[in-house]
Amino acid sequence: MKKFVHIIKDFVKRFPSLLFVLRLIFSFMRQVNSNSKWKSLINKDDIKLELGSGPKKGLNGWTTVDLNGADIIWDLRKSFPLPSDCITKIYSSHLLEHIPYQQLIPFLKECLRVLKPNGEFSVCVPNARLVIDGYIAGKLTKERETWWQPGVVDTGSKIDELNYLAYLGGQHKYMFDKENLLNTLFVSGFKSANLRKFDEELDMLERDYQSIYAVAKK
Repeated sequence: MKKFVHIIKDFVKRFPSLLFVLRLIFSFMRQVNSNSKWKSLINKDDIKLELGSGPKKGLNGWTTVDLNGADIIWDLRKSFPLPSDCITKIYSSHLLEHIPYQQLIPFLKECLRVLKPNGEFSVCVPNARLVIDGYIAGKLTKERETWWQPGVVDTGSKIDELNYLAYLGGQHKYMFDKENLLNTLFVSGFKSANLRKFDEELDMLERDYQSIYAVAKK
């Protein structure tokens, strides 16, 4: 195995331009495959999308969308190759906090565009208020051993967990509390937005203690 890895590395060093071409070909083929999957969705009456799903396949009528391992491989920074008013429901869990505000509003407006009239956008995000209140009280809301290691801030200071939530090793771009989650949805053009409870059919139980849930309608 080590010999094989060495051969591959040597090949990449000798022919970097060829590797670049292969990547372009692979990217193009993946794009073509994704476009065909988008087109096949349009023929359905009840389309439900889970955006930023991670590497998993959709169940119970849901279609997952992410950069790797989902039903549809897609960069969510791009618009959806779908007509307006065709999606019944959209769901996302712990996705919006990874999008800078200047890109978040256009993303949510694109979600709004493809939703049917009265279609639902159901969302789950981390609750920054929990960590802020914990910081003020001088206590952690989550044991350090359970933190995602690449994002760990460890200076022994009370503000470490707040830094961890706010930046997460460069992964997080935006923080939410209950008020601004709803207001962000309203700013994006949704006609209604309300907090909701944990939904065992959609939401991950292990995220429940730190999450805010909301549902908005077009």
